[in-house]
Amino acid sequence: MTDDLQRLVALMDKCQRDTLSALGGRAAQRLANWQRHEGDLRALVRFVHERLMNTPESGYALEMRSLLSLERIVAHEMPHLFSTEDIQVAKFTLRGIF
Repeated sequence: MTDDLQRLVALMDKCQRDTLSALGGRAAQRLANWQRHEGDLRALVRFVHERLMNTPESGYALEMRSLLSLERIVAHEMPHLFSTEDIQVAKFTLRGIF
């Protein structure tokens, strides 16, 4: 497993746990599908991109509780894996602009 994949998997695991504790099982279950891609960095990045575009309210809710969101992963933890558009969307969401 590459360093980037290993780190992204660890961050996704924490994000899922934080989502469960803050937003409940339904939101965490939608996010749990990331595990299907944990062996493939490209597929996992695509999964994050798709979730990022579809659930901004979850990211903002996590941010307001100082928990780990997909948006924080994209904009601050591993931006080198994501497109400029993904990073901009993530930053807007973190500021509550969606």
